[in-house]
Amino acid sequence: MKRIQKKKQYIPIVFVLLIALCWPINVNACELLYVGGDMTDDGANLFMRTEEIYADDNKTYYVSPAGKHAKGEQYQGCTDFIWTFTHDSYKYTARCDGFIDGECLTCEGTHEHTPYEEAGTNDHGVTVSATNSLNANKKIKKVDPFIDGGIEESEMATVLLSEASSAREGVELLTSIYDSVGAGYEGAGVMICDQNEQWYVENLSGHEYIAVLLPADVAFMQFNVSVLGKIDLDDTDHVIASDHLFDVAKKAGTFVGDEKKNIIDYRASFNDYMMESTDDEDWDEAWKAHVQERLAAGLNFLEGTDKWTVDNVLEDNDFVMSNVDENGSITSLHNQLKLKDTMSLENAFALFRVYPIGYEENVNTHLYRFYPKEEQTLGTVEWFAMDNCTYNVFVPSYPMLLTDTWEGYKVQLDETIITEKKPDKGDYYLNDGEYHIHPDGWDKSYIGTLSALTNLLTYGDLSDQEIALAEDNLQALQGEFVSRFDELSTEIKAESSTETREEIMTEADKEMAAQVHDLALALYRYYTYGEDSDLIQGADKKFPVVPLVIVILLLAAAVAAVIAVKRRRSH
Repeated sequence: MKRIQKKKQYIPIVFVLLIALCWPINVNACELLYVGGDMTDDGANLFMRTEEIYADDNKTYYVSPAGKHAKGEQYQGCTDFIWTFTHDSYKYTARCDGFIDGECLTCEGTHEHTPYEEAGTNDHGVTVSATNSLNANKKIKKVDPFIDGGIEESEMATVLLSEASSAREGVELLTSIYDSVGAGYEGAGVMICDQNEQWYVENLSGHEYIAVLLPADVAFMQFNVSVLGKIDLDDTDHVIASDHLFDVAKKAGTFVGDEKKNIIDYRASFNDYMMESTDDEDWDEAWKAHVQERLAAGLNFLEGTDKWTVDNVLEDNDFVMSNVDENGSITSLHNQLKLKDTMSLENAFALFRVYPIGYEENVNTHLYRFYPKEEQTLGTVEWFAMDNCTYNVFVPSYPMLLTDTWEGYKVQLDETIITEKKPDKGDYYLNDGEYHIHPDGWDKSYIGTLSALTNLLTYGDLSDQEIALAEDNLQALQGEFVSRFDELSTEIKAESSTETREEIMTEADKEMAAQVHDLALALYRYYTYGEDSDLIQGADKKFPVVPLVIVILLLAAAVAAVIAVKRRRSH
């Protein structure tokens, strides 16, 4: 996902140009993993995605109620895209950036909106994850440029979750918007799913796209680079594509494929976000290396190898998918990615703790499992975490049964103050010569507390033993949640009342969220202030550095006083 703080109104032209020239500074690499049910331990089709921004960013998690947006209402988020709702909006879970005192920290607008609402599940079982940024090469963008007022990834979840009653309907809605209005400032790789179908949509330019229905026997990982290779567009049961793919690519002089057979190599023809074969110099080299390093680490983990490096990971590698066999005939969507191990929850969590996939700029991570044989409200399971995946606990739920979320998920935090001057008081951490001061109320916020702990573990002067203590406690709680969700599932399935099921799931979700928050806060206070807590297992008595110095000085002063008294008495 890439993001930039911007005002929509009255932006000087020069400032817009500066933003365009400096854009890579504000870019962060989101990651997407899909694993079909033939490769998972319980037969569920699975996808998992991280959102990355900055180490100090806030994110809220809540339930958007049914009817929040009325039929005919016009909605505008952080961008110039405007949507008119065709019916009253559905209920759905969502994450977004927060407002502070009526002003959006993402776009500085004060109108009512949900900034960068980017993932969730609605009450019809549709799940959307919408912020894996993609881009076309310069030649393609000259022929099919992005559109002012086109839909951007920041608004996709809001529109699709409000409107779509099935995954296919969501795909058709998004692609119809691409056809009629177009895409905004960038392309996107979007997951649109329900328990029966999981679709992946790639759009790299103003109007052109390919959507594919994902089978149970394929897996892929996407790090801001196209994963769709040779696609035969005649496979209309599993492929939905724009009408002018061939014309645009041919006009741009980038077409790769076989027009007579209706085959296009979409990645080779359109993609240029980080490809080495182009003259695009807009992207910072350090940024490219960072994303390539993350992709290589992920592929090496999945395949149990060390063959992928920054130097070769952008080649036509194992994750690139095609529905064309070696004879040029239509076949099931496939690639060369072979998982070393069956994908289980434990393996998925472990993957997202691998550095630099799990790192300080993770903001939220969601893992969805889809079960086609379950009743609809139980057909989608989510495991959700906020902040750095390296030090974290995923909270499980049936998202369709959630009627509310824990209050700590909804805390609105102001921006973190960053200064080179050491603060006189308050909670902060030091990174690269700058002090990051936690905003007021951070300890009441779920993500604020997790951020404080993980930044302390990342940047603080802690020993390996101290870091291991946090990891052990967090992973122990994760194990408890895996067992607890099994018990919850049995309890919920035994109930026939939807209201009772919702009550059980909502209360359990709140309790587990509070447990993660309380443990993270206890660990932070243990390391920072030496506070003991029954929540921390295996901790030795510990005193913080500053208070310990004070204690030593006081003891020294007391000893000196006793000696002085004795001396006076001896005279």
